[in-house]
Amino acid sequence: MRNPFRSNAPVKSNTVSPEDSAPVTSLAIEPQSHLEKYLAYYVGRLRPGYAVLVAGEWGAGKTHQVRRALPDTHAHYISLFGLNTSGEIEAEIFTKMFPKASAVRRFAEKMDSTSVGIPVLGSLGTGGLASLLTGQFIKNEVDSSRALILDDLERCTVDNPVLLGMINRYVEHHGCRVIVIAHDRKVVETFADAKEKVFGQTLHVEPNVDAAFAEFVDLFKDPLKPDKLGAHRLEVLFTFRESGTASLRILRHVVEDVGRLADALEDRHFENHMAMVELVRLFSALAIEARTNKLKREDLYRRKEKIFSYRMDAARAKAAGPPQPRLNEAADRYASIDIGSTLLSDDVLAEMLFDGRFTVEHIRTSLNNSAYFLEKKAAPPWQIVGSFDKLDDEYSDPALARMNEQFEKRQVTDSGEFLHIVALKMMIASRGVLDITSKEIADAAKDYIDDLVTAKRLPPRKAGSMWVDEFKEASGGVTYWVADSYRADFQGVFEYLVKARTEALADTLPGRVPALLEVVKADGQKFFDTVCHSRNATLEYVDLPIFAYVDPAAFVDAWLDSPKTGWYWIGNALKERNKALTQYPALASESAWYPQVHEELLRRAQSQEGLARIRLERAAELMGNA
Repeated sequence: MRNPFRSNAPVKSNTVSPEDSAPVTSLAIEPQSHLEKYLAYYVGRLRPGYAVLVAGEWGAGKTHQVRRALPDTHAHYISLFGLNTSGEIEAEIFTKMFPKASAVRRFAEKMDSTSVGIPVLGSLGTGGLASLLTGQFIKNEVDSSRALILDDLERCTVDNPVLLGMINRYVEHHGCRVIVIAHDRKVVETFADAKEKVFGQTLHVEPNVDAAFAEFVDLFKDPLKPDKLGAHRLEVLFTFRESGTASLRILRHVVEDVGRLADALEDRHFENHMAMVELVRLFSALAIEARTNKLKREDLYRRKEKIFSYRMDAARAKAAGPPQPRLNEAADRYASIDIGSTLLSDDVLAEMLFDGRFTVEHIRTSLNNSAYFLEKKAAPPWQIVGSFDKLDDEYSDPALARMNEQFEKRQVTDSGEFLHIVALKMMIASRGVLDITSKEIADAAKDYIDDLVTAKRLPPRKAGSMWVDEFKEASGGVTYWVADSYRADFQGVFEYLVKARTEALADTLPGRVPALLEVVKADGQKFFDTVCHSRNATLEYVDLPIFAYVDPAAFVDAWLDSPKTGWYWIGNALKERNKALTQYPALASESAWYPQVHEELLRRAQSQEGLARIRLERAAELMGNA
């Protein structure tokens, strides 16, 4: 970027040794902003007699703008971050002003008391040299030919009176032009009583959003790839302005994140102008809200329903309404953006905004399930009905009729698809379109589940305590359309479905016993992996009470028929699974089975002699005193 300052006539320095001083210059300016114009005026004065305080909101770009106006060739820049004493600050300033002398000082401090010859300063003991380059020396040796910039005022632990006194000494005694940058308004306010004695001018910096945005776009744009976002990048800028946020740091992150999102899209996504406008605005708004800590992860879930429910509750409230949730506050900030839009699913948004993961498959699936990209002929009816806000009646009405037909004829067996249908029927009923209540729909849904059970068409539950997560809150990348007014009825259907699938599993377990016994006979280690947690486990029966349906004597027969090399794994599997009963309530029906197997092993041992008897006794000991 072009430096707006250029060299002019030299300015004399006070107490500057020639070998350490930088070229001495004053500056003239081609004004680009109020800040640059004033700083050009200020650094052009020989001994201004006051310091300048640059203040503004966090992330407003104060440091960037000051350093652009006064680069390192024209100023000594020092960050006060981590400096805890005035001596540390003075040493840091000296180091920047006289890098060669600073190197000598560091060298001297490392040497012992032996004499060392230094051509620049003559031959003297290092103790004398070290003291010469510390203390009063670094306080008095000052290069005032360049402006002194002190940044991160609020991160310095030096007391304000001491800090102000030190700044005043550089201004008054050494004739320095000192610019102090403060990022925290509260810190600036603490200087209110004393700052007039030191600071002759306070400049409040407003973020140069347009310039910063252009820089960030150039920074993150890959010159080797076509810029598919194109003009849609401006939606980020539009949304940032609408947010009322002043932090350019936030803008930088959002520009980068939108670029990562764009990398996951297909050409057909970019070709849909309306979809891209909504996508970039929605994602930018939620990214800003998340990065400014105005929205938490949990706020992203069921956005549409939360916003609608609060507005309904507030409308019904006779007195002061309920406290406005964070999500609704965000919705009010963005008049041109639907914060509740389901264009991107809740899970995908949380994954990107809070985990930093932009999974291509998840992003594309979410977009392809939206009204913009839905394959209307191939999509299930519930998806089209759920997108009715953005579809013409010629698509939504037939889909609704087809969805109702699926319900009446019990055609859907997938749990997630079934719950989508139930939720949509309840939503429609809650708006008074149907002459039926959500409670009646819930009863009809339970009858539907019972009919699937009777016809043996209801899928049994899967293994693992997390099996319900597949369809608990969402399915197909879309959250169920559930509002508070009928949430209890919907939850009742969900719990009824979980119970029915669990019972359906129990009906299948007796038929799985012969295959399990064959595993016992063939491979003890594989048996362990089948019924217990293991790094290589299939976890087929991790929380399925299969042993409740196994005859103890038949199990012992299979154990005795198996290779002796696998007996350890069989006994250890029973021991570990028995210990896990308290962790998995679903296995409670197995509790009486382990003592029976233990007793059967001991009974068989009594009929044996020699090593055969010992082997069986050790097997019983291995599985524990069940």
